[in-house]
Amino acid sequence: TQRVAETLPSGPLTSHHFAGSPSSPSPSPSPFSSGSAVCPSRCPHLLPQISKARSPRDPPAPVAMSASSTPVDASGEPIPTSSVLMAASKHIAVRCRPENVAFLNCKKNDPNPDKCLEKGRQVTRCVLSLLKELHQKCPKEMDAYAGCMYYYTNEFDFCRKEQQAFEEACPISE
Repeated sequence: TQRVAETLPSGPLTSHHFAGSPSSPSPSPSPFSSGSAVCPSRCPHLLPQISKARSPRDPPAPVAMSASSTPVDASGEPIPTSSVLMAASKHIAVRCRPENVAFLNCKKNDPNPDKCLEKGRQVTRCVLSLLKELHQKCPKEMDAYAGCMYYYTNEFDFCRKEQQAFEEACPISE
């Protein structure tokens, strides 16, 4: 099955991409319906995406992110994305276990969120320092694994090869 994002044009969508729009004949269906589509015959910019449809087993395409699109916190440190956190989740579970247990116990014993802020900061500090350490120790493998997780929307099953390479380069340890 093709992913929807891979069938969309690389440029902006124009009115002829949608059925019933002023620039398309009214009986023409949408390019996303089962009938004959307005595109690709009228949209040559779609041909590369359609002809290069990827299966879930294809290796992930490189993900390019500009530095300006990377979210940063108040101190200017990059905020880890869900794919980075998912890729490092086993390491986080082992290395930051004491901090997480202390935070969860605090939340369990006191319903006032203000009482557990420092414990939450300790968890955050542990995770961020671990991510920095992992990225210094095995940047290529970590980036490949996190990139695969990003591409496949955090589905571990599609990234087992990258996971194995990452865990061999950066073994899980306390």
